[in-house]
Amino acid sequence: MKFKALLTLLLAGSMAAAAQSQGYKDGIEYYKAGQYDNARTILLNTLNQGDTDKAMANYYLGQTELAEGNKAEARKYFDAGIAANPDCGYNYVGLGALALLDGNTSEANDQFKEAQSHAKKNNEVIVDIARAYYRADPVKYAKEVEKYLTKAHKDSKHQEPSIYILEGDMLVDQEDFGGAAGKYEMATGYDSANPEGYVKYANAYFRVNPQFSIDKLREFLQKAPNSALGQRELAEKLYDGNFWKQAAEQYGQYIQNPNHFPQDKARYSVLLYYGENYPQSLQVANEVLAQQPDNFLMQRLRFLNEAQLGQNEQAVKDGEAFFKNNPNGYFTANDYTTLSDAYSAVGQDSLALVQVETAAVKFPENGDLQQTLSSVYTKNKKYAKAAEAYDKYLSSLEEPTLNDYFSASGRWLNAAATAGADETALRSAASAKGLEYVNKALEGAPNNPSLYQRKARLIMAGNNNQPNADVVADYAKMVELLDADPANKDAANPKNELNMYKEAYMFTVKYYQDNDDKDKAAEYSTLLKEVMDAQNGAAQ
Repeated sequence: MKFKALLTLLLAGSMAAAAQSQGYKDGIEYYKAGQYDNARTILLNTLNQGDTDKAMANYYLGQTELAEGNKAEARKYFDAGIAANPDCGYNYVGLGALALLDGNTSEANDQFKEAQSHAKKNNEVIVDIARAYYRADPVKYAKEVEKYLTKAHKDSKHQEPSIYILEGDMLVDQEDFGGAAGKYEMATGYDSANPEGYVKYANAYFRVNPQFSIDKLREFLQKAPNSALGQRELAEKLYDGNFWKQAAEQYGQYIQNPNHFPQDKARYSVLLYYGENYPQSLQVANEVLAQQPDNFLMQRLRFLNEAQLGQNEQAVKDGEAFFKNNPNGYFTANDYTTLSDAYSAVGQDSLALVQVETAAVKFPENGDLQQTLSSVYTKNKKYAKAAEAYDKYLSSLEEPTLNDYFSASGRWLNAAATAGADETALRSAASAKGLEYVNKALEGAPNNPSLYQRKARLIMAGNNNQPNADVVADYAKMVELLDADPANKDAANPKNELNMYKEAYMFTVKYYQDNDDKDKAAEYSTLLKEVMDAQNGAAQ
């Protein structure tokens, strides 16, 4: 089954699975995973929902601000959390952390005591106090960090997961990633659905063993299928690991979660595009643009998808808007060539040429672009420029193939054969350049009759499109090589080469007629008649 069709089936079967979210708890998970901007976004979006624990939501909003040095904002949220529920111990930890940062250890101690009085059996609060000391100054408060971690170990009988998360984070700061991973794994051992444990464990191992990290995140989602953090992290790891098809499937699930982020929907569109699922990619791009009309990437994906779907008139319209609306945008060679192809498809070849010429100026080292430019010049009958562009393409190749040389000789043949009557110098130079390439091809394929045909044509083009002795000699060599296989002259053979024989005999006859050699002219006229009779007989 083709990848496009397979991807469509995978997505169709996965959309319903992740339609629910965990509300504000997703924001807490993002905070604990160290993704503060994402945490803030979700916590603010869900703060006034009916099932939100406002004391806890405000605490983690305060912590996100504190982590980024915004102390005034942090205090506002901690105070709001206490106002929402003065019996929630967490927000006193936040105020204590602020006091530490301000150098007021006495006030910090008072706040931490108050926190513990409201959370006598909550060992996570104890660990958060240890983290507050660690963040304030891990050296200055090393004893306090150790004191509270020891207390948490003792009171929980070593079973509080957040202990191992903090210990793992401390090892990460020491660049002991293996030791940190071990701590994170211990956290998941004491809490089989611990989000930060799984995510941080996967992050620690990803550079060493991407598949192992991916498998751990899948394991977590089996236990917490509605976790936006887990869904997004798995999608990101699949994306970073170049597992395009699986990443597209996972993003398809994740963006159904109400707590997804707009930039992730845009990435989903990109993955669908590279997976050749152009209708779905276009649909997602349009959905994003409905909310964010200035989204540069989605403007690009919209017209790229339209071009792939053959919607060329719309691709031209949206492609023009894409360039016009983003005068300072970073455009790729593909942007220009795609719009060029769309112009060409609607019959605007001159505008198509402008796009490729612009791209060639912006990306002079892009050899493939020079090849494209050569083709567009050929379509616009600018044969000399087409040949020059193909030369630049060849110069970008480390080892040109025989076919590359043959194609180059064809570009120069076009330039020589179409040169005007007053362009003798161009005709001669183009013929010589083409012969240079066809001779290189002959070095690798000396028994290829098509190369001798090309050589004869090039010599004739350089001779004002008139045959001479060299032309006749090359046609004779071509015929000799064709005669080695009788099928080439067999009219019943659908792959016969009778047209090549006809061309050779026709110009040979003309050469001998021009030189008053009636016998030779008659001899080749007879051969020419035999070929034409064979063709006519086969056609009847």
